[in-house]
Amino acid sequence: MIPSDKWFPRSFVDRAAWFANFTFQFQTIGPNLGFDNTDIGPLNDDNAVIQELVTAYDQAEAFFEAVRAYRKLVTEGDVNGTTPSFPANPNLQIDVPVPQGIFERLDNLVKRIRLANGYSIEEGELLGIVPSTPSNISPESAKPTLTVLTEPGNKVLVKFVKKNFNGILLEISVDKGPWEDKGRFNSSPAVVTVPQNANELPRLVAVRARYLVGNDPVGEWSDTVTVQTTP
Repeated sequence: MIPSDKWFPRSFVDRAAWFANFTFQFQTIGPNLGFDNTDIGPLNDDNAVIQELVTAYDQAEAFFEAVRAYRKLVTEGDVNGTTPSFPANPNLQIDVPVPQGIFERLDNLVKRIRLANGYSIEEGELLGIVPSTPSNISPESAKPTLTVLTEPGNKVLVKFVKKNFNGILLEISVDKGPWEDKGRFNSSPAVVTVPQNANELPRLVAVRARYLVGNDPVGEWSDTVTVQTTP
């Protein structure tokens, strides 16, 4: 995934410069917002890879240009007794490998920063995470809209739109019983199979959900939707 271009640059060179500033600013701003080295350390590693990639791209492009020049000279050059040298391989490598998903980790961190106690627009501007066009979806007041369907076998399908969130936390109540946590779902539809009762009769299922930022629920519960399963 790629973060929103409302705050994240489009070219890789610009993204690298943005990432370097974000990482530098986060060293000071992050701890004041409740973040610690469990967030700062991985961000530093991700930034190191981004910066190494920029350098690697430049060196690789220079190397390929030199190879093209060598190819042209050695194949199309006049016979004059000279032997051109093949360009030296730049021996590119990443010093600190990191798991895939740098941009997704960044996007999740930015969402958490915006929800942190004490976060301000001024800090957002220093970090470079203030959208050029402010979003009309506030994480504090966001509320999912659910469409709930059923299929034979007591299956319940919950359709939702993620918008700019990571997914939903889903809860159900069976036959007017207590709410049960059915997990976190990052794509629609969420599918839940309700256990069959002793008489193999349809079951009354109420469904509700909250949005997720990273793995944390935010905003308001959706309106409760109630359906009857098909055994």
